[in-house]
Amino acid sequence: MRKGIVLAVLLVALGATGALAAIDWAGNVWPNSGAVYTPVNPIDVYAQVYKGGVTDQAGQGADIEATLYYTTDIAPQASVAMVYNTDIGNNDEYTGQIPQAALVGASYVDVTVIFHDLTDDTYFEVTGDQAGNAPPLRYTISDVLPNDVAVTFTLCLSGEPTSGDVCVIGSAPEIGNWGTGVTMNNVGGDLYDVTVVFPAGSDPYFEYKYRKDGCDTWESVANRAVTLPTDGTTAVVLDPDSWNNLPIGCGLGEVLDSDKTICFQVCLEGVDNSGGVCVIGSVAELGNWAVGVPMQEIGPSLYQACVTFPQGTPIPLNVEYKYKKDDCNTWESVPNRVVTVDNSLPPETTITNSWDDGPSTCAPVGNHSESWGTLKSMYR
Repeated sequence: MRKGIVLAVLLVALGATGALAAIDWAGNVWPNSGAVYTPVNPIDVYAQVYKGGVTDQAGQGADIEATLYYTTDIAPQASVAMVYNTDIGNNDEYTGQIPQAALVGASYVDVTVIFHDLTDDTYFEVTGDQAGNAPPLRYTISDVLPNDVAVTFTLCLSGEPTSGDVCVIGSAPEIGNWGTGVTMNNVGGDLYDVTVVFPAGSDPYFEYKYRKDGCDTWESVANRAVTLPTDGTTAVVLDPDSWNNLPIGCGLGEVLDSDKTICFQVCLEGVDNSGGVCVIGSVAELGNWAVGVPMQEIGPSLYQACVTFPQGTPIPLNVEYKYKKDDCNTWESVPNRVVTVDNSLPPETTITNSWDDGPSTCAPVGNHSESWGTLKSMYR
């Protein structure tokens, strides 16, 4: 049984015999099959019925009722009672609505109409639409914006410097087709925003990211994805983004309640080393993978550097790091290590590793309180 065709089921369920002559004809459904709609309003459906001596009289013919049946690709069949609309020649026309809520998220809706003759309890399904298409009649639900939508992008650089304009760029033509981005407005400090209008008829789906330093430096994170609503919404304010998905600053996220100092220690016992040692990592405090922080030998083959993450730093901050030796020229070969900086850390934390996570061990050296201020000032 084709989707949307319910006549046979109704006949069996109601014990009807096949005497359909009471209603002579039904059809001329409008809209025609193939019509395209956006899900911003209900769809008004019209159908006509003829019964000799009944509908050819003025006004609504007696003892006739109509039901509109509809099925989408995301929901089972539903129905709605139709009401008399007007006379069309000798026919009576009925109308009913497919609710807007049933259309949102669907790609199509299949439709048929069945008339019920109450005089002999018989049913008659429409023969087709005004173009001669037989039921079920399929209406396509459009995947384009039915109206202009103003989209607001907000970015916090979260401590990342920029040497020029910041812009948003993406897959939609309104934000540059990955070519030339849209320059954002500096709201204050690290915070930027811009509102871009996506016109009616646009694809509601797009991807985007940000560029800084005069719109020259790209973020290194994956593209962000958006699907705009197609229900008539005219303005969308996206959640604020943070550069490279860093813990968001600009007063928009959680921050450290107090300074947190981490002392990194590495043991090089049994490891050849021709010079100074440093720790390097993914945050400014550890040189942004560019210039490492020099370490001091605080015990036999044991090196240390202490850095402080100041109060107000956006958190949680996942800090990646590793060590370099031979005057900070030779990298470890192990994967990046990670430490999370958040308010759960004590004011001072010591992390001890061995070079390349090898078996070498060094006698632990604590940070004596009388020398802590000096160390912090040297390696902050």
